Amino acid sequence: MATLNDFETNLKGRLSETARIVGSDGTVLRWDGSCAPSPSVTIFPQCEEDVAETVKFCRQKGMKCFAQGGGHGWRVRNNGEIDVVICLREMSAVTVDEESRKITFGGGTIVQELIEAATAKKLEITTGICNSVGVMGSTLCGGIGRYMGKYGLAIDNLLSVNFVDAAGKLHRGVTQETDEDLWWAIRGAGTSLGIITEAVMQAHPQSNDGLSWTGTLIFADSSKLEAVVEAINDLEMDENMCVHFLIACVPPTLAPAIMVVPWHYGPEEEAEKVWKRLIDVGPTIKETFMAPANRLNDGNDPFGEKGGRKPGVGLGLDTLDPKAYRHIWDLYVQFISENPDAARTVLVAERYPKAKAVSAARDSTAFAHRDSKYEVICVPWYTDEKLDIRADAFAQTIRNIWAQKCCKPDQIRSYVAFSGLNEPLESLFGERERIDKLMRIKRKWDPENHWGALMDIV
Repeated sequence: MATLNDFETNLKGRLSETARIVGSDGTVLRWDGSCAPSPSVTIFPQCEEDVAETVKFCRQKGMKCFAQGGGHGWRVRNNGEIDVVICLREMSAVTVDEESRKITFGGGTIVQELIEAATAKKLEITTGICNSVGVMGSTLCGGIGRYMGKYGLAIDNLLSVNFVDAAGKLHRGVTQETDEDLWWAIRGAGTSLGIITEAVMQAHPQSNDGLSWTGTLIFADSSKLEAVVEAINDLEMDENMCVHFLIACVPPTLAPAIMVVPWHYGPEEEAEKVWKRLIDVGPTIKETFMAPANRLNDGNDPFGEKGGRKPGVGLGLDTLDPKAYRHIWDLYVQFISENPDAARTVLVAERYPKAKAVSAARDSTAFAHRDSKYEVICVPWYTDEKLDIRADAFAQTIRNIWAQKCCKPDQIRSYVAFSGLNEPLESLFGERERIDKLMRIKRKWDPENHWGALMDIV
């Protein structure tokens, strides 16, 4: 096992001059501390060649490494086996080709940086909904977000990637044409195949000068829960809409409440008509406004805060059952009241228009679940590790209710970025034939399962 001194003595000279090597005291904080790696060494590469050299060195020393971009990866499997973190955060350059509307970004780019670069050129691009999340990680899992109604998933807009394999070899410009199987697998399961150091994505011209209507509807009266659920279920979603539905403790009182974040890409008067059914339920607080594209995610910044323990689980649902949600509400209130340290626990249901996403052939990517009506997550959020067992039990209970009451029988689907630690491969990638294909590709590119931190496909 190589020591920090070994890295400084034998690797540093192979890296670019400004690349940094730090010990355990330089470990980068992750969003979820409940299963975060505790590396003995963290590397901060400055270029793709630094990444390749680091992987080669780790392989030579028999050490497992793990790439970290934004640090928000949902649950890190086999975290105890990870010796070295390759933090890509300083590889965050973004360049925009205005003529072709193609945007190139590094492996450490976060959502806010990509949005700012696109907005500056009056473009929009498919990203996640939290500013501090790494673009690469969220994209490789499929990439759901507000603009998917117009442009599909982020992976549907991906044009090429640069890729460091498990042997430390850098492959530039990987596309459908260069390697059909690898391109298929990267789009949906890329984090289990190698390190994506750079990507090119298609951007699109802004609509409505980038302005969209959004805000927060808070329902403090829990008796309106069923009405809110029914209104969300009944929405006729067009390509310019999405909605986030939360059960959370709302500041300043931190009392449990129902929160809805509607979004409409268009003028305010049009948005009020589109969302009338939900507004008519009667929120206690209604705060809406027109937001510029580069400020659209700001309301989610508290959710992206790093640190704490967040052993989350998620599923893809076909509906939100009102009776099931009444049961979920009661369990949430009980969990919060019994565990005050977990007051930031949150349940989120996200609904996006899927027509554009399902228009792409399901077999065109490793991402399997294009037609889930909702993506839902349960995130127990606390600091005291003594709550781990109770928090896991709560999250699994909520997941079971979703699975039994809001999913089609025997069709459990989970969005990879929201999955729990031990989610069956079938729920992530679909039927056996798809998993067998992934296994075959995995064996070619990572025969020793070096990249097993997120899921084992062997």
